[in-house]
Amino acid sequence: MSIEVETTEHDSPNGQLKSVAPSPPVAERVPIWRQRRYQLGTLFVAIAFVAVLVGNNLLARQYTPDGAVRQYLAALQAGDATKAWDVIQVMAPTASVAATVTDKSALQAALAAGKPDIKDFTVTGTSQLDATTTAVEVTYDTSAGSEQAKFLVQPSGQTHFGIYPVLHVVITPTILQITLPKGSSGVSIDGKLVALPQGTSSVAVLPVAHKLQLNGTALLAGQTVSVDAFYSLAQSVSYTPALTSDGLAKAKAAINAYFTACTKQTSLRPAGCPQSETNGFVSSGQWQLVGDPTQDLAIGFDKNLNPVATGHFQMVIAYQEDGYTGTLHDVSSGGYSAGLVMTPTDITVTSITSDSGLADLQRPAAATDQAAEALVKAAFTQCAGARASAQADCPQKLFAADPSNISWQLSGDPLSGATVSFDQQSGVLTVQGNFNMTATYYIIGYPYTQSSDTTSYTAYLLWDGQALKLVTISGDF
Repeated sequence: MSIEVETTEHDSPNGQLKSVAPSPPVAERVPIWRQRRYQLGTLFVAIAFVAVLVGNNLLARQYTPDGAVRQYLAALQAGDATKAWDVIQVMAPTASVAATVTDKSALQAALAAGKPDIKDFTVTGTSQLDATTTAVEVTYDTSAGSEQAKFLVQPSGQTHFGIYPVLHVVITPTILQITLPKGSSGVSIDGKLVALPQGTSSVAVLPVAHKLQLNGTALLAGQTVSVDAFYSLAQSVSYTPALTSDGLAKAKAAINAYFTACTKQTSLRPAGCPQSETNGFVSSGQWQLVGDPTQDLAIGFDKNLNPVATGHFQMVIAYQEDGYTGTLHDVSSGGYSAGLVMTPTDITVTSITSDSGLADLQRPAAATDQAAEALVKAAFTQCAGARASAQADCPQKLFAADPSNISWQLSGDPLSGATVSFDQQSGVLTVQGNFNMTATYYIIGYPYTQSSDTTSYTAYLLWDGQALKLVTISGDF
């Protein structure tokens, strides 16, 4: 905008005012530092300089050992296998292994299946171990509390932008100890089938969370096991195998068949069988199985994951002994342990031994005191009709020199005051009490009357799965 100034003068010839043209304005020079375009330029330069400084600091922090560890742990938290893989260097396994599952695809599969238990983490310190190795200490929070970890970081020999070194977190694989039972069909780790032999094998995996699928068969049930191997050099995979319904049926059939074979042996202590009889006057007998020995069957696995069956059995032995009339019987019962061999299609029994450390049996509801006493009372009536000085499975005894024409008379109620008990280990139910029986007999034609030399008794009964069965009544002095 220009300003025109009009001036007048009084010295014109005619005394009139004369108009004089205005002088041109003189421009004032503004200092360069106050000029807008230079101010904006300076501002832009300053902002760019600050941005460079900040960016450089961020980049410098990112490309430090602790920055590499932060990137790795953050990637694990996020389940980002690509970012985690870019910042690690996986070393060879520290021990001989049957299989190695440590490549990028393994990391992707593992993080897709589940992330390690890392709630939060804090870098607590760094230390230079040598010219190329830095140790980064970390505290991380898990669902079970805080843990400590130390990661080693080394340069890769490459750079970012030609300035910042590319650093890698050194990862040592975790060695998983996996034991596969006989008859199994292998294991899958995070969905990848790994061929392992039966027995115990070592597998190298990345130190993250894994899901192991123990592949099943027609007899062995498959199982899924979760393992968090984060910051772990070695770990055993713990699980309990289980049979399928078909496997359990095979095991029961094999055990029943083995017990049947045991009953065919005549020895008082058959080899590889759980039953036994102690009697110094006889050497053999006939065994009979009572009830179902697999009724309370339990299948477990030993430390080598070999299947072991446990349960309770009941057997009765029948034998002849000098001095007794008739066939004597005795009970052999209790817990047993059966060694099993399993293949993908069958189960066999190697041996069955007695086992006294099993859970207690429960007394059958129908095995009442009244039912037991009724059987014992009926047996006493039969025993009173015996015509022998020592009748098999009867409590009375007559010790006389060559007696003849013997008859017995029962007096009173042998169940009066009797006690009934159930042995939870053997499954034997006993009735104990006192009795009064008198024998009438002849010796060389002369009549005699004498009370039984035995006056107390113990009756042994077994439950056969449907009812009580009286085995024998033993007389005691």
